[in-house]
Amino acid sequence: MKYRCASDCHTHSTCSPDGESTPREQLARAVELGLYAWTLTDHCEAQAWEEEYRDRAAAAREAMADLAARAPAGLRFYRGVELGQATQDPEAARLVWEHPDYDFVIGSIHNLRNREDFYYMKYEPDKMADVNELLEKYWAEELEMIDLGCFDSLGHLTYPLRYMETALRHPVDLTPHLEAIDAIFTALIRRDKALEVNTSGLRQGLGKTFPDLPLVKRYRALGGKLITLGSDAHRTADLGAGIPEGMAMLREAGFTEYHVYEKHTPAALPLA
Repeated sequence: MKYRCASDCHTHSTCSPDGESTPREQLARAVELGLYAWTLTDHCEAQAWEEEYRDRAAAAREAMADLAARAPAGLRFYRGVELGQATQDPEAARLVWEHPDYDFVIGSIHNLRNREDFYYMKYEPDKMADVNELLEKYWAEELEMIDLGCFDSLGHLTYPLRYMETALRHPVDLTPHLEAIDAIFTALIRRDKALEVNTSGLRQGLGKTFPDLPLVKRYRALGGKLITLGSDAHRTADLGAGIPEGMAMLREAGFTEYHVYEKHTPAALPLA
C-alpha cells in the first residue's frame, strides 16, 4: 500500500450471501497488503432479519471472534456489520446496533420499501422521470435512516447510480437532487455520523467513488469531518482496492484525516 495508514472499513466474506472468500482468506489478504486496519462488515438486511440474517449475523460474529484471535499484532482488526434497510425493521436494526460485539456499523439502503434491490431494477433512457422519482424516494429513506440512528457511517450514499449509470450508459444529472443531498449531509453532521467513501466504482467501470469528489467536497464545505473509506470487497482480489486512490481523493477534497471505528468510537488516521 502506498500509504502507511491505509485501512479498509467495508468488506465482505462468505458470511454474506454474495461473498466469495472466507473470513480467513480475507484476513490473509489484509495481512499481505499491509493494511493498517481492516474491518469485516458482512451483510445484515434488517427487513429479512428473522428469516435469513439472524443466524447469518451470529455466524459472522463467531467468524470474527476467530479472526480477532488470529490477527497479527501489526494489523488492527475491527468487527463490523453492514446493516441494510434499518428503516424497514427498526426493531431488528436496534438489536444489531446494540449488540456488544460490534465495533462498527455501516448504514446502507439497497432497496426501497417493497421494491427490489437497485441492482435488479430496469432503467430506461427515455424514462428519466422514473429514475428521478426513485432517487427522490431514496434520499427520503436515507434521511429516515439517519433519524433512526442505528449506524456509525452512511454507506455508499449514491449506491443507485452504480446500476443506473451502467444501464443508462451515461451519468445521471444530480442537479435536481442537490438540495436533498445537502439535507442528508446536514443530518449526518448534526447526528455525529460519518460519511463513507466507497471505492467500488473505481474498479467497476464507472471511474468514480460513491459519493464522488464534488459531493465529498460539498460535505466538507457544510462542516463534515467524520469520513470512512471502504472497498466493498466481496473477494480477496478486491480487498483494499481503490483505498490509495480514495485517500488521495480525500486530500483533494481538503481532508487531512479519515476514520476507523472501535466500539463505535471514531479514531482519526492521517491521510499519509
